[in-house]
Amino acid sequence: MGRVLGFVGWPCAGKDEAAEYLKRVHEAVRFGHSDFIRRLAAEQGNWSPQTQQLSALFEAQAAQHGYGWIAKQVSEAVIELWTREPRRLVVVSGVRNLAEVEVYRELSGFELVKLKADFEVRYQRWANRKRDGEGQDLSREALCAIEALPGNANIPDLMQIDGPVIINNGHNKRDFHLALDQLIHQGGGV
Repeated sequence: MGRVLGFVGWPCAGKDEAAEYLKRVHEAVRFGHSDFIRRLAAEQGNWSPQTQQLSALFEAQAAQHGYGWIAKQVSEAVIELWTREPRRLVVVSGVRNLAEVEVYRELSGFELVKLKADFEVRYQRWANRKRDGEGQDLSREALCAIEALPGNANIPDLMQIDGPVIINNGHNKRDFHLALDQLIHQGGGV
């Protein structure tokens, strides 16, 4: 079968950048957990949800369907994809809890990849990007408030799970992309 790389890390550690790079350069199929939640918000008529609203929506869904609800949907899509393209690389950005990891571990070839970046580096990235739902407050306190949302509570535990770690403290993307290329080639590629 193929390979699934699930990316975990604090906000602005590089999860989406990693997934987009692997999609563009290594022809991976990308699934973003936040994409599922944003799509659900849009279905409910909220086209520009705040980060806190997305967190509350995730928690409401988890209360009904369990914390692995997004991972179950992604896993079903991966299994269906692999019936057509059995060796296809899949990347998942935004793994946030152990229930999701447990669901993904049922897929052959799953690896949890921890992305680490210092707070000040992540803060600069966050302050320089503009994403719907993050509001106008670009203070360090605002980023800390996002990090304190319930959806991020399990990140420290996930960062302790065995598996590859990529440090993403660079101010250019070149070194990060090289580390991702190395990860792909060490795992046998696609």
